[in-house]
Amino acid sequence: MKLAIDLGGTHLRLAFGDGSGPWQHTHRSRRPDGMTPDTFVSTIGDVLAEWGIERRDVDGIGVSVAAVVSAGGHIVRAENLHWWEAPLGRLLCEAFGRPVVVETDVYCGALFEATSGHARSAGSGLYVSVGTGIGHAFILNHQVWRGAFGGANALGHMVLRPEGAACYCGHHGCLCTTASGLAQAVDQPPRGALVDLAQAIAAALTLIEPEIIILTGGALSQPWFDLEHLTRLLPELTYPGIAQPALVVSDVPDPNLRGAAMLLKEIA
Repeated sequence: MKLAIDLGGTHLRLAFGDGSGPWQHTHRSRRPDGMTPDTFVSTIGDVLAEWGIERRDVDGIGVSVAAVVSAGGHIVRAENLHWWEAPLGRLLCEAFGRPVVVETDVYCGALFEATSGHARSAGSGLYVSVGTGIGHAFILNHQVWRGAFGGANALGHMVLRPEGAACYCGHHGCLCTTASGLAQAVDQPPRGALVDLAQAIAAALTLIEPEIIILTGGALSQPWFDLEHLTRLLPELTYPGIAQPALVVSDVPDPNLRGAAMLLKEIA
């Protein structure tokens, strides 16, 4: 059985199973402030112990993380986690002695959707996760596009207003400063979140013209998000010559986690 892990900007989720059917065990908790790669690894061991699972019973570990990830599961940058140049894959291998694959969270979600979800019958798609931050992944010719060096995941850091509010990435006026769960979870959230999200998605559509857009993430339950209104906005902001894609919300609660389990097929 596989251990799947999804480390997001706000929550940590673990699941144990084959990744296709119901999970045998699940865990969800708020990510502690100041969690380091070492304490993350320790937490995984604690959860396995709570479940009564021996490390030798874990066939492999797949990790979905809100970060830019390079070869060997090396975290290049993860602003929400405050991790830079962290050898996460190596730390997990040393701690558990099992095969480990670490990948960017939205790539994991897109992998699930391309393989078993809404995009399984489409050759192209755009996967957008709207949570603490906003990430994306393209599905092109049935494959998840990771970019030249693994950094094609940051729709939320598209700069829409250079004179706008400071973003945690270091720029100003990013989509994340208005339309992310973090930006909207305040007493007086910024206005225009839905229009900004539509503008960013529309730019991606004009460039790529995918067949389907798949949305997911906890921020979709916030009051500002309106799927029908977003659907109406997109044609107004895209090139009229492209075909408008289907726009859907993922129908599983854990696409990133499911995709994390699928990562292990790459080393099987």
